[in-house]
Amino acid sequence: MRCALAVLLVLLTSSASSAEAQRTNLGVLTCTLVKGAEARPGDMTCGFKPAGAGQEEKFTGHVRGAQQEERGKLVLIWTVFGPSEGKVSGAILAQKYARAPTADGQPPAWIGKSTPTVALQFETNSAHVDASISEIELKLAGTAA
Repeated sequence: MRCALAVLLVLLTSSASSAEAQRTNLGVLTCTLVKGAEARPGDMTCGFKPAGAGQEEKFTGHVRGAQQEERGKLVLIWTVFGPSEGKVSGAILAQKYARAPTADGQPPAWIGKSTPTVALQFETNSAHVDASISEIELKLAGTAA
């Protein structure tokens, strides 16, 4: 029984690490949170610029837990990682993301809830902001004109 459990544990660990190794950089997601009377806290507008050829896509979104200063806007930047095929469309990015556990010294990441092969890795240099974000939601708004 112990032997079977050990084999299962090894298989699960190798599957998880190989799935993670197959992720590739799909592009950059840049979002802006703006304080305003018409916006609720955490609302944002975003642009996704693919790493290779492709048209920029626009998203609306919301972050839960983001602490924003009383004045001005806040820009958040994520590197988008996904399947090694490298093909990405707005439909695959439009989902909710949950914060993933990370090792000390590693930038925080959020994993797609409906498509877990897609992950957002935080690139903005703002420790107080990244520590406060618990969930991200993106909705496709269209392509850039």
